[in-house]
Amino acid sequence: MKTIRLVNFLNSLRRLPPLSELSGDEERMLFELRELWERTGALAIEDIYRLIESQSPSTSYRQLMALKDKGLVDVAICDNDRRRRIVTFTKASEKLFRAFQ
Repeated sequence: MKTIRLVNFLNSLRRLPPLSELSGDEERMLFELRELWERTGALAIEDIYRLIESQSPSTSYRQLMALKDKGLVDVAICDNDRRRRIVTFTKASEKLFRAFQ
């Protein structure tokens, strides 16, 4: 019975924006990014390339850019090393993550 409630809750959340606007792969990446951020406290583009081992770096980058285009992450140039890109979560994604707490 608890499993059914959990599945119903997750399905309800997935039907609402912003999750309803994401593909399954984009949703997975968003939550994988959050889990990595929780462990490390920071995200860089290099982390994204290694995040999901079963897919190519170019696929990971396209998914990241899709998340950016949908307003869930920001990608900025690192102040200390202008060759690096730093990934942060937007207010929209932070609101989404708070809904899961």
